Formats: sequence, structure tokens, C-alpha cells
Amino acid sequence: MYPMDFEEFLIALDELELINMIKKHYISMESMPSVIHEKACDLYRKYLIIGGMPEVVKNFIDNNKNLSELNLELQEQIITSYLADMNKYTNNTESIKNAKIYNAIPKELARENNTFKYSIVDESARSERYESSLDWLLAANMILKCNLVNRNESPLKAFMDENKFKIYLSDTGLLRALANIDYREILLDNNSMFKGALTENYVICNLYPTFKELYYYTFSQFEIDFLIKIDGDIIPIEVKAKTNTKSKSLNEYIAKYNPKYAIRLSLKNFGFENNIKSIPLYAIFCIEKQS
Repeated sequence: MYPMDFEEFLIALDELELINMIKKHYISMESMPSVIHEKACDLYRKYLIIGGMPEVVKNFIDNNKNLSELNLELQEQIITSYLADMNKYTNNTESIKNAKIYNAIPKELARENNTFKYSIVDESARSERYESSLDWLLAANMILKCNLVNRNESPLKAFMDENKFKIYLSDTGLLRALANIDYREILLDNNSMFKGALTENYVICNLYPTFKELYYYTFSQFEIDFLIKIDGDIIPIEVKAKTNTKSKSLNEYIAKYNPKYAIRLSLKNFGFENNIKSIPLYAIFCIEKQS
């Protein structure tokens, strides 16, 4: 089981008409009316804060969908409960290592090159010492993993680099709490330094339940945030936290590999130009494997 994704969040908020509009514009790739687009962007920002833990979403609804009335301590209580539960299923030494990895994730994501490094968890850490703890957190769905692939060819799993990967939390709201970000910074786009990491985390949380295995790719000095397979084609995805969508990496990828199309996720409205589908972050649930 995973936390509620953004579509499930909208369903809980009784925004069924908005969901239908998003799906309609995803198919047509025509811009949403600006008023509706801004409403969806606002709900997306609120989801970054609230996340998909049912107890927290319910508290938001019970408090008239007013963020200032939301009991954000619930997220801290969930994190505390997660860490306490580790002691029930592992010995004390292992639970300490599990907690170290979990608590280090905001620091890992804040780095410019956020490929996972055990030294961020513990200066003297080695993979053989912490690997079992990482596996435990993955099995418990407390964290999500995105592996580097050395070649952008099918099957992607065959070209996975076992030693290079990124780690994310399974819920954006818990990441916000763990990183101790004031919710107003997210609403007002004030925390630009960590906003990219939070946005990436949102993307993987919403893609993972559908695609299960996610990958990123590097070539020359460029990096593609995610590679996924849709309808048998390998599709590159680039993630932008705001409306600024300039990116040399995606343009270079298109020029070099000529994919069927590329996806750019941002706060920009729907559109299709230069073989790039511009998809608003709030429409991520529309991306499916297809047949």
C-alpha cells in the first residue's frame, strides 16, 4: 500500500469535475483555462504540504480544507511511529541504522547531485554495513528508489547500475515535515533551494505505484530525471518546480536519441511543442503505461 496519490487526493476533496477536465486536456494537450489551471496548481501545492497519508488528508477536510487549521503535528507523529515500529521488527542496531538512513534523506535530496551516498548517512558508513537497512526501508514502502541506467534501451532493467541510485520518501508531506519546511514557504514558492527536491519526490511518489521501477539517465554532462516505458517506447521525463522550463539536458537528449516524444513536468499549462509534451505537475496521474 502507498499513500494517496494526487488523483486520490482530489477525489477525497470531491474535485471530480476538475479531474475530468485535467484528463480531457491531457488527451488534447490544449491549455486549461487560466482560472482552472491556477486552481489545480494551488491544490498541487497544498498536496506537497499535506501529502497522501489518509489521517492527514482527513484532518485537512475536517478543518474545512483550511491549511492554517491543519494539524501538521500528525505528520511528525507518523514519522515517530514509523521509527518506533522499526524496533518491533528489527534489533536495536538495525533499527538505529534504518532511522539514520530515513532521517538523512532530506540532506541527500538537497545536494545538487543527489545520487545516494552512504557517507551522508554516516561518515564511516559502507554499503555492506547499511545495505540491509536500505532494503528493509524499501520493503516497508517507507522509501522509494530510482536507479541509474547506463543505456537508454529496452529492457531498462538490464542496463541498471546497482551501485548508483537515488532515494526518496514515500510521501511528500512526510518529507516536508522531516525537512522542517514551513508550509507557507511552499505556498508562496519561497523555498527555491529545496523546492526542486520536493517536486522530484512528488513525481516519483505519483509514478511509482503505476510503473514500479523508475530510472534516471546521464550522458555527457547531462542528466534526464526519469526514463519510463509508455506503450513500448522509452520516454524521457524532465521535472521543473516552477514555470521556467528551459533545459539543455532534455533538448540534447531529443537531438541525440530522437524519442517518440518527451515529457516536461512543470507548473506550465498543457502544450506540445518541439516534440515535448508540457504536462502540468497536477496532471501526473494521467501518465500511464498504456498497452
